[in-house]
Amino acid sequence: MKRLIYILPAIALAMMTSTVTTSCDDMLDMGNDDVLYAEENHLTTANDTVNSFVGILAQLQKIAVRTNLYGELRGDLVSVSSAANANIKEIADFEVNDSNTYNAPRDYYAIINNCNYYLANANVQLSEGRYNSEKGDTVTFYPFRAEYVAVKSIRAWVYLQLAQIYGSNIPLITEPLLSIEDADQALSQATKVDLDGVCDYFIADLEPYVTWFDYPYHGNPGYSGYNGAMPSRMAVIPIQLILGDLYLWKASYEQNPTLARTAAKYYYDYIDWVPTDGVNGSNSRYKTRLTTGNNSVEWQSSNFTSGNFMKPTSDYSSLFNTGLFGNVTQDGNNFQGHRSREVISAIAMDTASAQGHFNDLRYLYSYNRDNTDIDAVLKPSDVCYAYSDGQVYYGTYSSGGVRRGAAVTEGMLEADAVQEHQLGDLRLWSVLSYNTLGDHDYQSQTISKMTSFNDFIIYRTGQVYLRLAEALNYAGFPKFALAILTTGLDNTVISGSVMPLYGTNTTDSTFIAYFNFPRNYYRTAVAGTSFNLTTGHTSFIYDYVDKSRPADGDPTIYNIGLHSRGSGWTPENEFYYPADADVPQDSTTFPVRPKWASLWPAYVTTNEVTYATHPVRDDFNSNREFNDAVAQFTADSIACENAISLLYATAMQQWYVNDALPQLQVRQQEVVDSLIDVEQALEFCFEGHRFGDLMRAAYRKGNDAYLANKVAARNPDLLGTLSNRRNWFISWRGVIGF
Repeated sequence: MKRLIYILPAIALAMMTSTVTTSCDDMLDMGNDDVLYAEENHLTTANDTVNSFVGILAQLQKIAVRTNLYGELRGDLVSVSSAANANIKEIADFEVNDSNTYNAPRDYYAIINNCNYYLANANVQLSEGRYNSEKGDTVTFYPFRAEYVAVKSIRAWVYLQLAQIYGSNIPLITEPLLSIEDADQALSQATKVDLDGVCDYFIADLEPYVTWFDYPYHGNPGYSGYNGAMPSRMAVIPIQLILGDLYLWKASYEQNPTLARTAAKYYYDYIDWVPTDGVNGSNSRYKTRLTTGNNSVEWQSSNFTSGNFMKPTSDYSSLFNTGLFGNVTQDGNNFQGHRSREVISAIAMDTASAQGHFNDLRYLYSYNRDNTDIDAVLKPSDVCYAYSDGQVYYGTYSSGGVRRGAAVTEGMLEADAVQEHQLGDLRLWSVLSYNTLGDHDYQSQTISKMTSFNDFIIYRTGQVYLRLAEALNYAGFPKFALAILTTGLDNTVISGSVMPLYGTNTTDSTFIAYFNFPRNYYRTAVAGTSFNLTTGHTSFIYDYVDKSRPADGDPTIYNIGLHSRGSGWTPENEFYYPADADVPQDSTTFPVRPKWASLWPAYVTTNEVTYATHPVRDDFNSNREFNDAVAQFTADSIACENAISLLYATAMQQWYVNDALPQLQVRQQEVVDSLIDVEQALEFCFEGHRFGDLMRAAYRKGNDAYLANKVAARNPDLLGTLSNRRNWFISWRGVIGF
């Protein structure tokens, strides 16, 4: 039997016989006839592993566009214009058949097979001594381990995409197929898994290797990459993030909030992770603590004082530049600060449309660049517009030395500004524009988050924080999740508004203490918190010590609430988090609040207090004796009042946490879940995550109608179809076997 390995970067398993079945043909035909026959298959040199790794990355290019299309077209935020071809329309209408060009699981399995080959042959035990300049000594270095973990993470991510697209009966193949005969047997005997099975297998597969995670060093400090622009390390999918996703999907699918806690920890682990060994080139200086930064698009405060609303200042589209990433120094300029840290992982695409794997999304979401009357293929849906226009932008400004706030209402804007979606959240406005083509009176669309770069983003910072919020909310910590949307996280927020509410037992307090966010000084600095005895919940007291934007290289931690990226200063926005989420919906069954008077007997019994009557002048021999008695009585009364006040405050907080909060928590989780849904739409529209986000929500709610209703808002004809969960997924008969 002949054996095959791969020539890279044109990695392929070729057709070896015309008599194989259709299923194996589809699975193994990589579209390339370059084949190397070999008796020995070992990756034992740095060049072997680098070439193999780069070859896997090259194959990822082939699935980038369809991954976006399956994630976005099946959701509610995109509509398909008449300029679309039949393949795209079929995805949006959930009518994909075997002939659809985007229905090719073999492309996913080509990546999987090459990952399997790498993992089976890389010598991860190979080591060498390297001098560590930071430690001043020689350390043992394992040159293949970083790439080994990177390949494992890629394989898990590819399987997770398959699960979201095809749903079930997915062949789980984890050994390399080096011949057609091997493929026939493997395909017939493979375990078939669904989404839950994918999560189970790859959680077990990845967890033993978390400590091996690092960015491979391929001879550059992170500036030039595989396509000449994107940093090479951005091709790595961090193991903590894929584990976070696997646990979040599993928690939702199994309706198990405990698993959501583990997902939250993994997301935080990547936020907190910083390379420290200094062996792999500049890795120790490459990533700092991952923060949301202060990226936002906002109205200038002068607009509020002048009443002359000009266009907002857009800083938002810069989030999507894959040419900058991490805390790296080039020519003395430190890119630590803001825009450079948003993109985490991406697939490097070809830079010209004539090349093999150009990012077609750049044109699908934008107008035809030949000045012809051809509309954009994919456009924001009415649902997408409604999400954006329905937000309330809340701006802050100073007037007469007093800091004030105001909402932007439709009456403040010109009609064309409203039409351009400057009302509400500004993120859609900042990435969406219309242009007149040539001499035509024809408006064509450009979406800058799709056209401003070549590459396909897999993970970015906002996505990590928002999935952390999703996990925390489902785990039972809605106010913790809410802080990610409103104030941003720091330890003062956690200690002031999270720990007092949820840290009432060792398990919960230990979980909360796992999250350590150093003090955040960008506008969200919290001077203190206050427990409101009237409403029964903790509120913030804000200290706006620094409202300026930080300079590049500023080492301070900057986290703003994600909603502030497009809707102004969210912590004070009374229109954002509904007040009724913190009050009972049914006062007849709500636990009775402690009453001040009811605490007196308990205090008296505990302290054996004897209450004397107010002194009477006639009972004393002198005014001095009388005055001393009055003073003592007053002091005793004040001390008693203070003691009762403290007892009452303690009783109120215990009442809220132990009695009231359990009833409010379900309501608060529902509200925060709704806010997260909105934020996912506002922050990640067009990026390919939407259908997955809706699917997870439907799973954890145990309500398939949730997804059906969401998508039907874009196309009512789909309501009946999507009421059946089986119709959420795509059928490919050659592999899936439907």
